[in-house]
Amino acid sequence: MYNLLYKYITPIFGYIMLFFYGIVDGFNGSYGIAIIFFTLFARFLMIPTTISQQKGMAKQQRLAPKIRRIQERYAGDQQKIQQETQNLYAREGYNPMSAGCLPLLIQMPFIIGLFGVLYNPLRYAIGLDASTSDLITDAFKNMISSDFFKGLVKSGAMEEIKANQERYFSLYAIQHFDVFKQYVTDNGIQISAAALNKIQAFIDAKRFTFFGLELGVVPTVKHFSKYWLIPILSGITSLASALITQAQQKKTNPQANAPGMGCTMLMMPAMSVWFTFLFPCGIGVYWITSNVFATAQTLIMKKIYSPQKNVAKLMIAESVERRSRENSVKRIHK
Repeated sequence: MYNLLYKYITPIFGYIMLFFYGIVDGFNGSYGIAIIFFTLFARFLMIPTTISQQKGMAKQQRLAPKIRRIQERYAGDQQKIQQETQNLYAREGYNPMSAGCLPLLIQMPFIIGLFGVLYNPLRYAIGLDASTSDLITDAFKNMISSDFFKGLVKSGAMEEIKANQERYFSLYAIQHFDVFKQYVTDNGIQISAAALNKIQAFIDAKRFTFFGLELGVVPTVKHFSKYWLIPILSGITSLASALITQAQQKKTNPQANAPGMGCTMLMMPAMSVWFTFLFPCGIGVYWITSNVFATAQTLIMKKIYSPQKNVAKLMIAESVERRSRENSVKRIHK
């Protein structure tokens, strides 16, 4: 499933990223700004899901007293409580997913697509055609299996390159372009001068650098560096988002104060930090921007679609629907 998403979504998002980068490049901006635009684009697409989540939380608050009565009535019989709760959900037309992890699941295709985009900057940042991009990637693959490369590794010049991680080759070709260009020249590999010049111009303009951080670099736990800023910011923004969401859920559902909720709240920030140590900084920029936007979105939605207002609207809608059914029954009897 992942491979199918990666294969078909990456080109779509790649062209979207090229569109945003085309706008940014006109103002001499970084590819990192294009990632921010892409993130905002993704979050705007998910606004209907966020609204649905807010309504789901209101429904959850409306059902909370009924759920508590079920728990009191069948105390000690967990299976019966679960069965009656599911029956209640079915009668009320409520899906717990709408107030839970559905937005995260919907966000996954965007993240997977962005992976593919960032792993192939030759095509989706510099804008080389697919055949030229593949030719450069294959040439780099041949380079790391050559004696030329083994000499560089012994000297420590390119020791961080993982020979078995082919998805990084496009990134490494940019990061070590001077060495790669020398290998291409020495071995007479037929890569057009126009393509090489385009890559060089991209590097010289520092388009793949954002606030001094190269977007293709993967932060490493073993060595403290400026790239740790990405995991740190990712963890802080994720924690802030989780705290605000939990505060809102406590108002919506008193059971949010139950033991263990603190551990659950800390899980996402911890995963966020770990996640950004595994992938290029560009993914971290997406993650941080997404967290910031999600926090702002939650605060705005709280004003526009507050739980209290949603519950009131829900009660009115249920009353209207109930009276409509009663009137229909009366007309049938008459």
